[in-house]
Amino acid sequence: MNDVIHSLPAERQAKIAALSQEKMHEMIAHAATLTDFRKAVGKTQAEVAKELGIQQHAVSQLEKRTDTYVSTLRRFLQSLGMTLEMSVVAQNGVRIELQNFLRSQEVDADVHDSALATPATPPGKRKAGVSRKRAGNT
Repeated sequence: MNDVIHSLPAERQAKIAALSQEKMHEMIAHAATLTDFRKAVGKTQAEVAKELGIQQHAVSQLEKRTDTYVSTLRRFLQSLGMTLEMSVVAQNGVRIELQNFLRSQEVDADVHDSALATPATPPGKRKAGVSRKRAGNT
């Protein structure tokens, strides 16, 4: 596809690039999910996974979640070239920026390990199907 575009006159290439940017901005403006954002910027799950240092299926799971860590969401959006900003809107319409969620230095400590991992089993609870006695350990 790129070969075809590069073979066109420069004026036509510029027009295609401008239309592409316009379409991307339109898709972003109407995005309702993380999947929509990813598709709007033209990235695959595999590309996002590689940039985040995780596996593709973890990106798929993240895109399906209804709840996630702010740090995970921030990193996901950064991989798409976007920035997460958070604010609260009071009943009177006043917007209050959340200072501890503004564009700060990245906090990567928990993002890669715990944010995309399955939550730990609480003490005293066992995962389903795991017996206390394992074969050979009596």
